[in-house]
Amino acid sequence: MRKALIDTNIISAFMRGEESVVEKVKAYLNIHDTLTISVITYYEIMRGIKALSNFKKIKAFNEFMSDCNIEEIDSLIAEKAADIYDELRIAGKLVEDADILIAATAMINEMVVVTDNTKHFERIKGLKCENWLEIN
Repeated sequence: MRKALIDTNIISAFMRGEESVVEKVKAYLNIHDTLTISVITYYEIMRGIKALSNFKKIKAFNEFMSDCNIEEIDSLIAEKAADIYDELRIAGKLVEDADILIAATAMINEMVVVTDNTKHFERIKGLKCENWLEIN
């Protein structure tokens, strides 16, 4: 099992206790020490929880994050994201900047993106994706 960058919708499903995701997270953690997310995913989840003013969920998320890695965006990732953006723009298949930055983070760090939004991410050449919400 390859090292993974976990997307927002998968973290949300895990926090809700969705069985397929919980099982895949357990299997992943049997091989890897920790889950890894992009700083973009951290922002998206924290933004959503704070919009609800749900302090219980904020506390639960912070506790969850204490055992996770957060991949920051640096100049290498930003440049890769710009290359991805340009390829998608030329092809007329643009996706959101957040998804481009997540994809660039995964590619620079040689990770697979784990997401339920494979349709957007599959537009990006060379990016590996998995969907842990799919039932096999």
